[in-house]
Amino acid sequence: MARKNFEVENAQALRDTLLALDTVASESVLRQAAVAGAREIFAEVKLRAPVDKGIYEGKQGPHPPGFLRSHIIIAYDDEMSVPGRIASYLVTWSKEAFYGRFLEFGTSKMAAQPFLRPAFEAKKGAAAAAVDEVIQTKVKELTRGQ
Repeated sequence: MARKNFEVENAQALRDTLLALDTVASESVLRQAAVAGAREIFAEVKLRAPVDKGIYEGKQGPHPPGFLRSHIIIAYDDEMSVPGRIASYLVTWSKEAFYGRFLEFGTSKMAAQPFLRPAFEAKKGAAAAAVDEVIQTKVKELTRGQ
C-alpha cells in the first residue's frame, strides 16, 4: 500500500476540533441524546396507554381514569448504562401504576392490551433521529460549525 503524505495547514484548528469531539462523547451529551430519544417514545406510550372508564380501588386509594397514563415515566437505567459510554433510559410506569404490566402482558384471566411495545416499534426511528440530532447539534456547537 502506498503511503501518502499530507500537510496540516491549521494545526490549531485540527487540535481544537479533536478536543471538541472528545467533549461530544462526554457522558453529559450521551445522556442528553438518550433522553431526547426516550422522550419520543414516552410521548407515544402516553398516547397509547389504555384508560379505564371506571375508578379502580387500589391499596393506595382510588385510581381515577387515566391514572396509568399519568404515571408513565422516563427512568435512568443504572444496570444497562456504562458511565461515559452508554446512557440507557427506560420508558415505564411508576410503582403506583404496577398494573401496567398486567395490561401490557395479560394475565391468566385477561388478554394482553399491549401499548408499550407497539409505541416503541412505532417511534424507534424517530427516537434514533432525535438522538442523532442532539449529537449533530453538539458537534456543530463545539466545533463552531467547522
